[in-house]
Formats: sequence, C-alpha cells, structure tokens
Amino acid sequence: MSTLAMLEELRTPVPPAVSYEEFVAAKLTFDQRYGHVIDPAAVHPSLKPHQRDLVAWAVAGGRRAIFAKYGLGKSRIQLETLRLTLEAHGDPAGRALIVCPLNVRLEIAADAAAIGVPVRFVRRTAEVDEPGLYVTNYESIRDGRLDPALFTAVSLDEASVLRSFGSKTYQAFLQLFGDVPYRFVATATPSPNRHKELIHYAGYLGIMDTGQALTRFFQRDSTQANNLTLYPHKEREFWLWLNTWAAF
Repeated sequence: MSTLAMLEELRTPVPPAVSYEEFVAAKLTFDQRYGHVIDPAAVHPSLKPHQRDLVAWAVAGGRRAIFAKYGLGKSRIQLETLRLTLEAHGDPAGRALIVCPLNVRLEIAADAAAIGVPVRFVRRTAEVDEPGLYVTNYESIRDGRLDPALFTAVSLDEASVLRSFGSKTYQAFLQLFGDVPYRFVATATPSPNRHKELIHYAGYLGIMDTGQALTRFFQRDSTQANNLTLYPHKEREFWLWLNTWAAF
C-alpha cells in the first residue's frame, strides 16, 4: 500500500463503537417478534395505561409472558391481547383460547362482559364451532378432551404448571401447543432467584429450546447437588434476553 493510500485510509471516519447491549442483541438475535404492531388506541379504553401498554407489547411480540401479581388486571390484558391478535392476524375464522384454573373462569367471564368481548366456556373439542374467544380449564387440555390445534392464539392464565421441566404437564403442553402461532402466558411473578423456572416459560412460548437455554446460561452448582446457577459472565446477557419476551 502506498503512503498516499495509507493516509487516505486514516482519514476515513471510524464508526462509533456499539454498546454492549447492541453487541449482545446482534449476537443472539434478540427480540424475536411473531406478532403484529397495533395502535394502542385500539385497546379498550377501560384498560389502565399499564394494561394498555402490555397489550400492545404482547400483540406485537406474538409470544410473550406477562408476570404480574394479583390485582393488576391480567384477565383484561389477556382478553384484549387475544382479541387484537385475532383481529391483526386477519383470519375471519380465527379462534383464541384462555386456559385457566376452573375457579378463575367466572372472573374472566365477568371481565369479558365488562369490556364487551364475547367468550364461551368449553370443555370438549365438539363444543368449538365458531370463530371468537373461548375459555377452558387445564384439565380439559391435560386429559385430551380439547384440541389446542383448533386455535390461532392461546393464553395460559396462572401458568405455574410450566415451572417444572420434568412434569408430565409441561412436556404435554410443549407438544400440544407447539403449532399454535401465537402463545401467551399471564401468571404471578416467579419466585426470586428461581431463574431456571423462567426458561421453562421460554420453551413453551417457542422463544428458545429449554435445553439450549440451560446450556447457554447455566452451570452446575458445586455446593448443592441438582442445582444450577447462572454463569457469572452470562448474567447480563440472560437479563437482556429475558427482557425481550417477558414483562414483570
């Protein structure tokens, strides 16, 4: 290279260094989106600002987890998320389903009536015959009476059944809901320091395979058998990743 060429190269502006967050995001293809961007004004006006924002975020993501304590309005968030997901998906024959504990169905029905969203409670596949929103209980899914493949979008209410990777329910739900395009979870905030539980939700949502997440982020705890802890050098990366698909 000639002296003149070297001088010209030195004059070429050097692009600014990216932040650590930008570097990690590019490396891991963070913030995968499967949904549709909507106008927040489309959310029912009775929802509070935090509920409206969560609905818009969840619909845009298409596969998202909302961890919120009791009283923050998870039922209305789910109802509007599913309604607007179906609307944005554009299939006039589309159906959405909320799976919940049996004793929660009346609360969901009351919230649905308050915001003008028709819902039907069903227990069996034969009862699903029209487009719209449906509600069922976990037993109907677990016992094989209701086929999740009938639905375009599904939300699991009080989804603590997903916390244990080795449970029959978790493994069954991975298989049963694997082809549902839009998947959501709305449940209580996980226990502090139970980081491993969080990746089970990611596995169900289709964000990252559970085994892949375990290998990427966790190491064996030398002080306690059968316990895993976050790699110290992966903690920041783990929380950045979590922030793309879960809201607390």
